[in-house]
Amino acid sequence: MRILAITNLYPGPGRESVAPFNRQQFAALAKQSDLRVIAPIAWQSAWREFLRARRRVARHVNGDDILTEHPIYYYPPGMLRQFYGQCFLRSIRRVSDRAIAEHRPEVLLSCWAHPDGWAAMRLGRRHGLPTVIKAVGSDLLVASRDSQRRARISEALAGVDRVVTVSRHLAQYAVQLGVEPARVCVVPEGVDERLFFPGPRDEARSRLGLPMHGAVALFAGNLLWTKGAGVLVEACRRVADRRVPNHCYFVGRGADAKRLQAFIHSRGLENHVTLAGPCSHAELRSWYQAADVIVLPSYSEGIPNVLREALACGRPFIATEVGGIPEIAHPSYSRLVPPGNPAALAAAMESMLASPPTVAPDLVRGCNISCEESGQLLAEALQAAIHSGDCAKASRNTSDRHARSSPCLRAS
Repeated sequence: MRILAITNLYPGPGRESVAPFNRQQFAALAKQSDLRVIAPIAWQSAWREFLRARRRVARHVNGDDILTEHPIYYYPPGMLRQFYGQCFLRSIRRVSDRAIAEHRPEVLLSCWAHPDGWAAMRLGRRHGLPTVIKAVGSDLLVASRDSQRRARISEALAGVDRVVTVSRHLAQYAVQLGVEPARVCVVPEGVDERLFFPGPRDEARSRLGLPMHGAVALFAGNLLWTKGAGVLVEACRRVADRRVPNHCYFVGRGADAKRLQAFIHSRGLENHVTLAGPCSHAELRSWYQAADVIVLPSYSEGIPNVLREALACGRPFIATEVGGIPEIAHPSYSRLVPPGNPAALAAAMESMLASPPTVAPDLVRGCNISCEESGQLLAEALQAAIHSGDCAKASRNTSDRHARSSPCLRAS
């Protein structure tokens, strides 16, 4: 099967940490298919990259042996978002037309509903190619709050042959946006079992230079207010006021990092909360193993891979009851709290930090699937789009197969 993937969520030179979940899934997909990727870079990022390195890599074969192209995506920042699809399409048209002529793909895959998915839908129509949109969370749940963007998202989803989502909750939301249920299937993100596995806490703390004593809470991801970063800091203040010995580390980067640091200072929490900065995907394992609990108080999510990876490392989590998170939650290793509620979050942290639960490996196997299986499920969805007459049958088969392999999803 020859596939052309079009998405801004894919790593490249100078952007190696972008969307590791897509990199892993694409690498697995490329082992069984002929995959080529177009990963546009926003013009501001491309300009910063050029200033930093005095060069810009537009086309290369990456470490997964996938030919990847990085055209520049031009758009008016912060305004006219309903027209971003047209901007995206114009920005990639020359590269995509050449790639289609050279690669002769059987199917187009886009991993973000708008603008990427809308542009891929129009491109597929122009070239007579079946098209699949993979929705991951905010591209539906957050972007669709704007009525004009919602119309574009619904247009994109309605115009493609298949919609893949990472959770059942997101699949149901796609149906609410007008997609026929027979064209929607759930393909969870996989976890790299060779990278994420349990390990001694003290050894991990030693590698990271962390104190051996005291409980550690970990936030890993984008430092954004929408991820509940401010709520977590406020919860840490409440826990500190109760004199519970603990420290919370934020690992990652994000647009709200400076705001978050100022908020930590204003609450007098410099000795309790640390912004540790970004790390590579491989280094995350040590952070998971060093922590007693992972905390993710987001306002909106699909199913965040950070929670799946933490479970693979044998660590429990506290998260908000939003999106698809309840689909991987279990009373024995997780606590769910309402979004935007620092009091509830602090109570859950105090309880779990005082006595961190053990994560049973059999429950983790029920919730997580490997990158290879995730890639295989995505390949089946792409094949269903190619053979559109078998779409409904493939949807039932894919859903049944995933339900059998994932008791947590079946129980939620």
